[in-house]
Amino acid sequence: MIMSELKKEELNIRLLKSDDFDALVQLDSILLNGEERKDYWEKKFAVFRLRHPNLSLVATMGDRVVGYVMGNISGWEFGVKAGIGWVELIGVHPDVQKKGIAKQLILELLRQFKALNVKVVYTMVVATDPVIRKLFHSVGFEEGHMAQLEINLD
Repeated sequence: MIMSELKKEELNIRLLKSDDFDALVQLDSILLNGEERKDYWEKKFAVFRLRHPNLSLVATMGDRVVGYVMGNISGWEFGVKAGIGWVELIGVHPDVQKKGIAKQLILELLRQFKALNVKVVYTMVVATDPVIRKLFHSVGFEEGHMAQLEINLD
């Protein structure tokens, strides 16, 4: 079955399981035009599932993983107090993008944060990407008080 044949009512959002590893690596590779980051995902998978297993979610359609979102709770970095939520990773298969899946993943992650008594959630997005900015604005994110700074060392 190709992705475009999957029906929206088949969408399910659930906690990440160890069996999802290969599907996440494959989906990430599709999103990165063929680049595979298995080592990266091995580290992320272990850390996210160990620290806050309720903050690692996948979207499935039938038996296929079509999206993911992963969050973290931290504090004191960057001068912010403890207990701050972070949306760190999100991705949706290109065949089912623009169908509300990313929004549903974020909303479920926000529910999980709230259940853990997190009061504020941050994320970082590419400033010139209107699609991702619109997505986060659509679920209530606003421009924050922090500014990302960078230096090119080339």
